[in-house]
Amino acid sequence: MTEPSQNKIISDASAIVEIGKRIAASGQFAMDLEFMSADRYIPDLALVQLAWQEDGALQMVLVEGVDTELGPIFEQVESDTVLLLAHGAKQDLSLLSMRYQVRAGAFMDTQIAAAFAGIAEQIGYANLVDALLGKRLDKGSQFTDWMRRPLSDKQLRYALDDVRYLGPVWEELRARLDRHERRPWAEEESGVMAASAADRRPSSDAYKSIGGASSLKGASLGALQSLASWRDELAVADNIPPSWIIADGPAVEACRRKAKSDQDLKKLRGIGAATVKKYGQQILEAISRGRQNTVEVPPKKNSLPPVGQAQAAVVTAMVTGRATEIGVAPRAIAAKADSEALVRHSQGEAGECKLLQGWRGEVIGDLALRWLRGDVQLVADPKLGVRVHLPESE
Repeated sequence: MTEPSQNKIISDASAIVEIGKRIAASGQFAMDLEFMSADRYIPDLALVQLAWQEDGALQMVLVEGVDTELGPIFEQVESDTVLLLAHGAKQDLSLLSMRYQVRAGAFMDTQIAAAFAGIAEQIGYANLVDALLGKRLDKGSQFTDWMRRPLSDKQLRYALDDVRYLGPVWEELRARLDRHERRPWAEEESGVMAASAADRRPSSDAYKSIGGASSLKGASLGALQSLASWRDELAVADNIPPSWIIADGPAVEACRRKAKSDQDLKKLRGIGAATVKKYGQQILEAISRGRQNTVEVPPKKNSLPPVGQAQAAVVTAMVTGRATEIGVAPRAIAAKADSEALVRHSQGEAGECKLLQGWRGEVIGDLALRWLRGDVQLVADPKLGVRVHLPESE
């Protein structure tokens, strides 16, 4: 298949059906998306880049993302038997979920795989291609307005480069992961990313991300929950940033001051006459509805006492030591908050404990918990900082 020119972006329905069939037959494909997010709540899909192997040859196509039926491609994205390859794909997967209700099935993120292969954490695609394949990519078109048509041949070549090397990159990463028996780790974490990207926060929880929400309580917080939920639903329907409807600060103040009229809204800093004219009545109705439903602020977790803080610091040191030992970035295993969660767990507090889940528990979490319970000891190590000293019987 020749590389597309500006007149070869595929939009024909029958051609897209055929592409879906060919990808399914290949068993593995690479995908990248180009989209526009400026002045939008949910980005608009502009272009879909696809690559796969067929009869020993690389096949690449560009598919129109604007007003195109992409169902046959989305079927392959959701397939549990066809492996989807992508790099740093959380934004792409989130777009597919929010706009098309598509969730990845069999999926591998090469950025995650690179972290577990001991290359680097959060490495960019171009740097990874250079490191593994010695290929230098031209990033000169990365700020393209991908909604414009026609696109230049240079822009299309740039778009194709985003999938051209994903297959070979994965082959190299897979070999490295398999040598160290870490492919299941990368698979697990890629699955977590896919699930996270598809798990959109409900509108009823939109108030939780508003700055200043914690300063409200009772009926005022109920008003903010209602207002934020209405704002979120309208932002999705009109695909505009929520702040274009009413910004966070004025929203909090309107609820705090129990706004009941247009005049009350106009007195608030950050709300103009145009906003009041267009949305005023709906804002007031949302506040009124919400004040009938008192929302209680969930209790904050108390800070760990000094002993607990010291224990969390040691757990973090254990994570760093183990990460150094196996050649993985420490943050790929756990962050500071995860160490603190393990300490809380050891003290009997309920809540998610990431360090005890899946491969993390096997690598360090279970041992760290045993240390917290006094079952094992730590010793200083000149290279690793600290390591676990197991009883001789183990």
